[in-house]
Amino acid sequence: MIVSQSDANEVRTIKREALADGALFAKRSVFALVADMPAATQIARCAAALHVGVRNFDRAGKFMAQAAIERPFLVILDFEKCEAEAFRVLNELRNNVDLKGVPAVGFVTQAKGMVKPEAEKAGCSRVYMKTEFGRQLPDLIARYAV
Repeated sequence: MIVSQSDANEVRTIKREALADGALFAKRSVFALVADMPAATQIARCAAALHVGVRNFDRAGKFMAQAAIERPFLVILDFEKCEAEAFRVLNELRNNVDLKGVPAVGFVTQAKGMVKPEAEKAGCSRVYMKTEFGRQLPDLIARYAV
């Protein structure tokens, strides 16, 4: 994955603003259920640039077991490649009293666009198209880390 200079400058600007507010020294992490490796790499790099922990899971059971122990500040779901697992996590998040307030965002490709309204109806805060998700990722992590 090639990151352009403007993207790197944008991440640095967000990082400086968030660090100036003292927001990104949270001990909690971003939890992701992402099977798409380029997206998972992008999430990990962005989180590292913002000094935020990230944990990526491949199964809903592992995800929820760890979320019960270590409450994440943001959940990222891949509705493109692991749709069933993502809906399972979303359902369990919304039914768990301790995790009900954790914001969940997801992404889909244009081809699976019909999943977007279903996910939002199921309780996902926002579902992005994959390209928009990539552009909004630094802002998302910085916003919810506060």
